[in-house]
Amino acid sequence: MPPMNGISEGKYRYKAGKLIVVNATFDCDTILKIKITGDFFLHPEERIEEIEEHLTRKKIGEIEALLERDFKDAEYEGISAESLAHAIREAWKRRA
Repeated sequence: MPPMNGISEGKYRYKAGKLIVVNATFDCDTILKIKITGDFFLHPEERIEEIEEHLTRKKIGEIEALLERDFKDAEYEGISAESLAHAIREAWKRRA
């Protein structure tokens, strides 16, 4: 059984070799802190920081709906709500 909290990093390759990197701290299934970086484009540029803020203190089960809403009015390439949710779940699975 994996530990219930800790710091982890999840990496996910998206279309054409694009990379999404998630560094997150979890407490059980709650995101305490998250940083999203990678080889992608998201506009407006401050949207990624807004997404990180929206994800803070959210449970893993809530991220899909939140990300769908955050991506709705954004322009993006090399990332999607689905691929980011996958990277976050991978980080959660690999928490140490």
